[in-house]
Amino acid sequence: MRSVEGISEEGAFSGADLRRLADTVRDARSAWTASASSLLAQVETGGDATFLTEQHCVFDHCAVLLFPRTLAAGLHHLQQRDLAPLPTVPSTVVRRRLSERYGLDPAEAGVHITRIRPELPDGRRHASVEVFLFPRDSAAFDPVIEKSEVTHDFEQHTAFVCEDPSAPVLDGLVTAWRTEAGLLWEGGGYNPHEGPHGSTVMYFVRDHAWPARRRRFELHCAGDLREFIARTPQDTEAVRHAYTAWRRTEHVTHL
Repeated sequence: MRSVEGISEEGAFSGADLRRLADTVRDARSAWTASASSLLAQVETGGDATFLTEQHCVFDHCAVLLFPRTLAAGLHHLQQRDLAPLPTVPSTVVRRRLSERYGLDPAEAGVHITRIRPELPDGRRHASVEVFLFPRDSAAFDPVIEKSEVTHDFEQHTAFVCEDPSAPVLDGLVTAWRTEAGLLWEGGGYNPHEGPHGSTVMYFVRDHAWPARRRRFELHCAGDLREFIARTPQDTEAVRHAYTAWRRTEHVTHL
């Protein structure tokens, strides 16, 4: 695969975005060969977090938010770099999060999702990198947003698929990740555009008292699990403190 580092294609992406994309591709390749529980870090061997993660979760992707000049230019760039982007779908959860974070009108925040398929260490291709695209020609785009997101990488995450998203399994995972892995539950959402029956994503952010390189995680489940999200209280204040501490730290690429 041809490198994406240092490439500029008529301003399709900024240099900072190209570096972040290259970092995410490298990180996904590394995560593909790691055990699921080791990606959480700070988890005791033999605990519920280790057992349930290994039993029910598999690594799925690493994610990054980028700001192409236009959606078409961004997708063309990815295609030209032999990253084989999949057709885009509208974002619901990240669009909502950005709208809440910056006071945007969600109807004007044109955030799109694609998956790119880099070659993995065993030579296979897999859609192991999720790319959120917020084009600069979107009605809601503001350079202040791009600067903040590039600096702090609030939307970068490491994602697992839960292969058995039954209520007992999810209850156990959420409880174990909160108590044994230093992760805070920040809720999630349902995207009807992904999969035959839509998909549900649940997000976790690392408590700043449990420092590790990977600071956000996604649990990706097939189907509509909004009822589970609604009945699971969020760690609202702790999440707010975690993001405040995140803003204060010197930026290093975290996934």
